[in-house]
Amino acid sequence: MDYLKIANSGWMWFAVAIPMVVLAAQVVLLLRKSLKDGKRMGIKNEQIKSSVTASATAALGPSVSILVGLISLMVMMGAPIAWYRLSYIGAVMYEMTAADVGAQAMGIPFEQSSMTAEAFANGVWAMILGSIGWIIVSGLFTHKIDSLRVKISGGNPKTLSIITAAATLGVYVSLTFNRMWPITSTNKSIFAVIGGALTMFLLTVWNKKRQKKWVSTWGSTIAMIVGVAFAMIF
Repeated sequence: MDYLKIANSGWMWFAVAIPMVVLAAQVVLLLRKSLKDGKRMGIKNEQIKSSVTASATAALGPSVSILVGLISLMVMMGAPIAWYRLSYIGAVMYEMTAADVGAQAMGIPFEQSSMTAEAFANGVWAMILGSIGWIIVSGLFTHKIDSLRVKISGGNPKTLSIITAAATLGVYVSLTFNRMWPITSTNKSIFAVIGGALTMFLLTVWNKKRQKKWVSTWGSTIAMIVGVAFAMIF
């Protein structure tokens, strides 16, 4: 059976609808509690309305970038999983990476023409299990994180920044070179990586002086689009 028929099936929509209802209920409860506590603290209605409007406006940019990522994830993992994962986590780069790792663990390339139902299921497991750690750590160890940060960095915040950057770069460089190998004229992934890397480099250099917030919000999305364009052109 075509894996996308399973990924977009009615049962899959039903399964993801349950946590989405829970998420919507949490949003309503938090909003009601915030409004109630705001009034209890003596905050005026005009101030509350102003802050809600400002927050909603500020959320438009990231929301649109997530929507673009949603379309990318839908192509490979189907609409229900894409809707569910990006509503909860909202990090398309993590979701794509986790699904890729899950499929490759089955020995299947992360390509629509090659994916199987088993590789799809493994990708979903990787996406979910890979993010459970965040929930456990934040729920149980948040109050210990600051002391752990001090121990790791030896009290030097710059050291911690270097360690974090090095770990992140190591992960993504490994995943990138896996895509670029073997280096042949028919491997379009090489051109996609080059196009995306050049775009991100130029945006970063350009933004050093200008400090535009939209670069951090839209940078990865723009780099993905340019990378795909490079692959198609070359």
